[in-house]
Amino acid sequence: MEPILQIEGAGAVRGTTFWLRNVNLTVEPGTFMGVIGRNGAGKTTLFHMICGLSRISEGNVRLAGASMRHEPERCKRQMGIIFDDDYFRLDLSVKHAGIIYGAYYERYSQADFLNYCRKFEVDARQNLRKLSKGDYMKFQLAFALAHRPKLILMDEPEAGLDPVFRREWMNMLYDVLDDTCGILFATHLTEELEQYADAVTMLSKGRQVFSLTMLEVEEQYKIVRGSKVQMDYLSKRLLGRRKMEHYEEGLFREDGKELWVEASVSRPGLADLMYYLDSK
Repeated sequence: MEPILQIEGAGAVRGTTFWLRNVNLTVEPGTFMGVIGRNGAGKTTLFHMICGLSRISEGNVRLAGASMRHEPERCKRQMGIIFDDDYFRLDLSVKHAGIIYGAYYERYSQADFLNYCRKFEVDARQNLRKLSKGDYMKFQLAFALAHRPKLILMDEPEAGLDPVFRREWMNMLYDVLDDTCGILFATHLTEELEQYADAVTMLSKGRQVFSLTMLEVEEQYKIVRGSKVQMDYLSKRLLGRRKMEHYEEGLFREDGKELWVEASVSRPGLADLMYYLDSK
């Protein structure tokens, strides 16, 4: 089965400056991939490049086998987009917004859209401008699912929402994911990704740090904690290091060699990886 999304050495230029370069990642059918990185790391530029809002300056982006560089309209019809902006917020009811925007997608179903609105508890009679942020996100998801996309793109949609709704939102996404589509979800809030994501790509300052499954992340990176003497001994193997109140800790990449010190070793969280690898 071919990948839903395949990015091969892709980059984007604005003016004379590369905002993103040499990105390589693959989203398989049924995969939920998170994209992490601090603000300004390149997450939004990556998403704009995938959906055709930023020109691909090098490499290629393929969606279900079609090239964004050569068949952009075919690619765009395969995407469902949920961004943290007011792109859809015209003076329309939810129901009429579905009719108007759905005309751009050949596989769109108004009946499916209204069914998803009922399922997500979005009032189809409500004006888009009067929807809460949470309901506006659910409206976007209902619309995206109604035109049966291969890829659902989400660029930090949960920023500014309370933790309870974020958990409900992630459960909702997990429920709609199946082997006909994939999800690419950019965020700097990592706790939910650790529970739901199958894979993660990290960006830093316009460059890709890694693109790994969650199992590969767990296997390849470790947090080590110990005394200053122990950490001094390990310093050449550490990718980063910091002093805590009662001990020191650092990040190392598993190389199959013994540590030779009696230090504590544990799995890093995604926030740990962002802290240690962002400046590398």
